[in-house]
Amino acid sequence: MKILSTAPSRISLIGGGSDVEPYVSQRGGAVLNMAINLRQKVLIRTDDDIFEGPNSFPYDADPRLAYAILDYFKMGGMHATALETSFDGLIAAGLGSSGAFSVALVGGLLKSQGKTIYRDLVAETAWDIEVNQLGWYGGRQDQYAAAFGGVNFITFGNKVNVIPAERKHGDSLRRFLLLVYIGGKRESRKIQQSFKKLDDIKILQLDRIKDLAVRGAEALVAGDMELVGHLIDEGFKLKKQSNKKVSNERIDDIYNYAKESGAMGGKIIGAGGAGYMIFFVNPIDREKLISKLKEKGIEEVDFSIDYNGLETRIL
Repeated sequence: MKILSTAPSRISLIGGGSDVEPYVSQRGGAVLNMAINLRQKVLIRTDDDIFEGPNSFPYDADPRLAYAILDYFKMGGMHATALETSFDGLIAAGLGSSGAFSVALVGGLLKSQGKTIYRDLVAETAWDIEVNQLGWYGGRQDQYAAAFGGVNFITFGNKVNVIPAERKHGDSLRRFLLLVYIGGKRESRKIQQSFKKLDDIKILQLDRIKDLAVRGAEALVAGDMELVGHLIDEGFKLKKQSNKKVSNERIDDIYNYAKESGAMGGKIIGAGGAGYMIFFVNPIDREKLISKLKEKGIEEVDFSIDYNGLETRIL
């Protein structure tokens, strides 16, 4: 049997950090994020089809995740199951690629076993394996974005609620966003370690970050894209205050240069430290900003909102 399973990566807009433990259990979390069409792709081969080719993984991917998921499903590791995997973006650069991979592989294995695929169950299973089987510290937003697709306001507490934005609002927001890659490499699980121990100041900062996500979702529904951009910018400033490893001198220099060149705001994607950045810019100033960033050797990364989420099919 051969199964192709794919899932989108994501851009975290506002609220990142409020979805990790112990904060999320104590006070509940909220994020506004966007699934994008830089997708993780997994070709699963079982039975006689495993001999068609070797296992393969993208550069910088950690195969331990694949082994842990196969073990969870009692698939006999990669002796009884072969995987050919690829990613449209770059690994360890802030797009939630491991969460997208987990969702794609979990969904594909459920398909191979003839089981019904429930998006929330796939997301929870993927997160559980990463955190509780492998001990990788992180929140749930990546897995839910990959499973559901679209632009979503997601709340975390005793249960997870995914509230999708209407497509017209997502498409309007997309016109104001510019994605770029600035290079470097970081491991988000290490950057986020500071959230394991909370003090009163950090709790207050995460409360404010969560509140910005709520306000961002309301502004999106109201069609106030400039306010969404302002809140994204404020969220980045707060996240830098809550965790000094989120930014560095190079990121701050690029951020300030972009704002001087027409950006209304911006942020590093994901946990921070390196990788992809997003800038919020009025569409009439977009080409000017692209040109100015090119002078610094920073190129635009083309993307679209991915409204499909997890997709699986038997080949």
